[in-house]
Amino acid sequence: MSGMYDQPPASDISPSGMKAYPVVSGVGAGRGRAADTVGFHNAGEQRSREMQVEIETIKLLRQDVVSCYRREGVNHYANCRKEVDKYVTAISDPDLLNPKQRQAKATAKGGE
Repeated sequence: MSGMYDQPPASDISPSGMKAYPVVSGVGAGRGRAADTVGFHNAGEQRSREMQVEIETIKLLRQDVVSCYRREGVNHYANCRKEVDKYVTAISDPDLLNPKQRQAKATAKGGE
């Protein structure tokens, strides 16, 4: 009866099926986003899709933690450590909801 309300874990979540729109450097240099309006629009849409995937992933990881706590009862400190560690790692990303930091980090990786 205890497994009746349990949901399967969301451990196998990966945005690998998403198509990433490439950022073309040097296109219309010096004119900003007006040089490539379609590319700018596609990049904005891609950022919003990535953010939505991250937010939904965090929601699913939190559901895993809650269901583990309910399933394990008083032993949840020892038995749910793996789920809690995944959740804490996901939410402790400092640039999760800050697109400016994310963009700076992406350009730093691309410039190396």
